[in-house]
Amino acid sequence: MNSITWPAANAHMLRAIDNGLFHSPQGGTYAQVIGEGYLQVERQTNGRYRVFWPASLGEPGPFLQQIDGQPLWRPDSVDRAELSSEADRARAGASGGELPSHLTADQANWRTRNTAASPDGLRHDKRGATYVEMQDGTLCLVRRQPEGHYRQASAHERNWLGADVEQIPGSGQWRIKTPQSSSQHDLPHPVHKRPASEADESVPAAGKRPRLAEEQTPDDTGSISGTTADARPLAPATSAGEWRHWGMPLKPEWHDSIEIDGQHYVIVPQRVLPDTTLVFLQHPLFSPGRYDAFEQMLKNNPSLQPKWAIRKDDQWTVVELPSFEKSLTESVATSFRYLADHSLSAIARAAFNEVNHSEVINGDGLRVLFDTFYHWENRTLALASRRELADPLMMLPVLPSQPSAHLNGQTLLLPSPFATGLERIDFDTRMFEQRWREAVHAPGSSLRALFSELLQDNGYAVDRTSRLFSEDSLLFQRSTLDVVFVLRLRPSTPDGRVNRRSDPGDELLVPTLRARLARSRWRQMLEPDKVIYLVGGTQTVSAQQTLLFIVREG
Repeated sequence: MNSITWPAANAHMLRAIDNGLFHSPQGGTYAQVIGEGYLQVERQTNGRYRVFWPASLGEPGPFLQQIDGQPLWRPDSVDRAELSSEADRARAGASGGELPSHLTADQANWRTRNTAASPDGLRHDKRGATYVEMQDGTLCLVRRQPEGHYRQASAHERNWLGADVEQIPGSGQWRIKTPQSSSQHDLPHPVHKRPASEADESVPAAGKRPRLAEEQTPDDTGSISGTTADARPLAPATSAGEWRHWGMPLKPEWHDSIEIDGQHYVIVPQRVLPDTTLVFLQHPLFSPGRYDAFEQMLKNNPSLQPKWAIRKDDQWTVVELPSFEKSLTESVATSFRYLADHSLSAIARAAFNEVNHSEVINGDGLRVLFDTFYHWENRTLALASRRELADPLMMLPVLPSQPSAHLNGQTLLLPSPFATGLERIDFDTRMFEQRWREAVHAPGSSLRALFSELLQDNGYAVDRTSRLFSEDSLLFQRSTLDVVFVLRLRPSTPDGRVNRRSDPGDELLVPTLRARLARSRWRQMLEPDKVIYLVGGTQTVSAQQTLLFIVREG
């Protein structure tokens, strides 16, 4: 299997391509498959992708289907054209006809490698699917029935069950049950409603894994029943203890995991060390990857989000509360007022990509992401995990300047307001129309006063009266940050150009200004790396929308 699986630890070496696939340095094509990791795939002549299956397995690999809006794939539901013969066998078996095909020796050895048969002859693959060795030496997929016996199962038809099987007394092999051995299993198995008292007795004791009403059994492809398009999904983790259904009896080979009460739980990729105290349990139906998929999950199906697991005294405890109570853009909107929609999205995306310096997040990054957003919403209660993420203004990149048409200056080119990356922060004047009209038309009002109000409304301490710097500059800061922001207000041309007369830090070289700063509340500006220079102004992007922009210069 190592020949078709890309190691999770080397995921950073894969190069993403447009259609949600990845290229390896050796030129192979890989897809990130839920529950499996990065699997090598082959493109078929009809444009579909299927897993590259070693020839020794004697059958082609399963087709994959990309999950809408995510760079993730899953095994496709039964393809009627490709698997019609399998469906025919399933229908025949259901009516007492042909039995499901058994596994070849290579298939059996691959699927159940590193697992020994139990005393009753049961064997399991890496995800817990159950197999038995039949009298002829072949291995057959089986599923346990509520009554306790086993029936033959199909790898492709989730709901199809074949003949009953039983262990041969005194042997590790199994055989098909005959009417003489147990005639009751030849009859349909009715579904009985249990009395309430009996149902109450089925509640698991503390520390035990609760059972689903219909136990969801992994099939022999390694995917959980219910992950295909036509299957019932796992119960969402919205009530206490639902995360226990995410566990599996065997430790997954290709994923990081932790063990709780004898069950193994896949975690968002993270190196678990002896002193690791926090990880995130990964929902079987969602693998956190890139920003767009994560944001859509939080908006549309937040029950799929990872859950905290905390280790204390060498025991893992899962936190039932959701890690993220709202989407990332909604969290930004809660923390920062009046921002344009594109700025909300750009800030959220930038934070997501920056937390572990990659567009694909891991467990360590999720923790920093949570800490960052919690700090933004609760600045007096929590410190930022990383200084550069403490404020969106500190996350802005320095815009490069270009020589101006005038000999004594430079020009900044404003980035597009609607770029996906964070290059500027925009306030939408439609969200404070009255104040915007007053700033434009009322006597005595000014753009400086309006910026002062907006910044104060967002929790900054603004020095409205200081005129220490030229160009109508505003000095402001946050009480929890060790930096001072210098915002110079400049007009922009219709094509998005802002003329600059000099380098932003030149004034700090003037001895008289340094002496004044040393005696003021802003004396920390004299320390290295304690000043962030910004340029602000207005830009009309349409007849209906004018933006107040802030960019960073340096």
